[in-house]
Amino acid sequence: MAIQAGTCVGVLYYKVVNGKWSVGVHNGITRNVVTANSILILGHVSNAKQFNQAKPTALLFYPSLASYQAAVKNPPKPSVGVPFGVRIATKVTAPESNHACAAFLQSITVMNKNGTGTVTNTIAHNGKFIQYTSPKGAVFKTMATAIQSIKDDPGGTLLYFHYNLVSRGGGVYDLVQEKAIKSGITALRFLK
Repeated sequence: MAIQAGTCVGVLYYKVVNGKWSVGVHNGITRNVVTANSILILGHVSNAKQFNQAKPTALLFYPSLASYQAAVKNPPKPSVGVPFGVRIATKVTAPESNHACAAFLQSITVMNKNGTGTVTNTIAHNGKFIQYTSPKGAVFKTMATAIQSIKDDPGGTLLYFHYNLVSRGGGVYDLVQEKAIKSGITALRFLK
């Protein structure tokens, strides 16, 4: 069964990293109709720079090892996307939910490398919006109102759906949908 363009999904994949195969999961939005034999073009935000781009470069997931290896050797134009991995499974995020697919930035404070102070890092996430709670406790159930609230008063918490990678052992992995919450939200946008 085809997955329509504009659908929020989790993609379980494998790829070569530093000469070794690794397995991972990315959440995002489909930019094309996805079938068992097609490339999956995934809208995804990996960092603050991409978050601020009108349409960040897509990640490309291939239906077979041969098609992935061919794309790595002869990559498409950057405007098409970046060959990223071989698709193992693709699951629709919270199909019963009418909420939008979102990208957001989270500000976290951690100890610096030498342990003498703290630094603030910005992390990007992708998933399906559920609700945002402002630092003052106001709850926003639509993305448009949440986006405006974050612009006016950042730092609240976001409840969202996303897929996570769970090992079943023996090299077998599952995509597991989770309801997650992140605090320190500094920006939110509709994922494209």
